[in-house]
Amino acid sequence: MRTALLSIAGASVLVLAGLAPSFATDVNCGIVMKSVKMGRSNQDIADTMMISTSDIEKCKKEAAAAPCSGGPEQGNPRTAEKPAMDRSRRRRRTDGADQAAE
Repeated sequence: MRTALLSIAGASVLVLAGLAPSFATDVNCGIVMKSVKMGRSNQDIADTMMISTSDIEKCKKEAAAAPCSGGPEQGNPRTAEKPAMDRSRRRRRTDGADQAAE
């Protein structure tokens, strides 16, 4: 009985160990591409993030295939023109300073 339980426990540990790498294959390509833009080597990124260099190449291909976001044609908020301030909706002071002037 004891050997049967140990066999089942050992088999379940092996199954879980075999499934673990499949859960860890999710790569955050945003972080990978930031590291690439900072000038880090593929091997350095792979060692730091514990991923393979082929995963880094996949991220580079996905980034090249995806349209570049934030360009002027998409209305980048940092470069877009700000609307003029509407002075008629300006708040009035409530501390009585504007009443003294009237």
